[in-house]
Amino acid sequence: MEHPTKYNFARDGFIYLLSYATLVITSVSVNFLAKALVNRWIPDAVSNEFLAMDSAIIGFLAAAVIALPVFIYLSYLANKMLGAKTMRADSGVRHWLIYITLVVVILIIIWQLAVLFFSFLNGTLILQFGVHTLITLIIAGLILWYQWWHLKFFAGEPKKLGVGFKVFEWTALAVIIAIISWTFTTIASPAEQRAKNLDKTRVERLTYIRDAVQSFYGFDKISGHLRLPQSLAELEKDARVYLPGDGLVDPVTKEQFAYRVINKTTYELCAAFDTEFKEASTNAVPAPESVPDSRMKMFYHGIGTKCFELKVG
Repeated sequence: MEHPTKYNFARDGFIYLLSYATLVITSVSVNFLAKALVNRWIPDAVSNEFLAMDSAIIGFLAAAVIALPVFIYLSYLANKMLGAKTMRADSGVRHWLIYITLVVVILIIIWQLAVLFFSFLNGTLILQFGVHTLITLIIAGLILWYQWWHLKFFAGEPKKLGVGFKVFEWTALAVIIAIISWTFTTIASPAEQRAKNLDKTRVERLTYIRDAVQSFYGFDKISGHLRLPQSLAELEKDARVYLPGDGLVDPVTKEQFAYRVINKTTYELCAAFDTEFKEASTNAVPAPESVPDSRMKMFYHGIGTKCFELKVG
């Protein structure tokens, strides 16, 4: 006696869950990238700083690049199997995951619109607010329509995808790829980003050294020596001074930064840099990462070796 083949609901759950998860990741990432691009072309001094940060843009760009191909493949696989009736359109797994995805998407829409409205009330440019809102509504509307269509289309007899839907798919894919490609042109290359990060580390270490020299010097005979250290080695040995590991050396060459005493209260620190670190142009709204705190502004530099004359007091 033959036993009927047991239907593989676990397979359906895997395909749907991963498909809808990558859909949410892709949509949130593309939404962020599109708004970040808008902020580059419609700058506003009081707009959301997070949208201008290179680190945030790179993070969402990476998420979109990884999640999009996975979603495309799983969506194609699911639609093909549903059309051929090798996957059940009426399974509870599918219905539950679609509705859960709809709830998640709607909650994200509410959160996004709340953030946008908050930024508007906080003084964001009306044009920027309007474009951001339009982007969110378009992406959200397309996702909700797609999920609802997916729920209804494959019910009943087997069907083939029409030309209209295929045009919609290819158009949406082209727009997403265009946004991702455009974003790539606005960020530094990996080599440039690495050079910036290394120079940022150099500046941070120079800041640590400056603070350590001040601690060594002190403000009176009880708190310090009331003199400058003769070398960085002397600074490192002092029990009153805190320096993080490798805080005295260049992150690449591992050589100590150049240090020279000029007079009783003035000294010089030197380092070699691969990128520029300077005040942003007043004609544009700078990204938050380009606006250093006041402690680092004294370490503005160009490409090459730069010496900084510093004082204690």
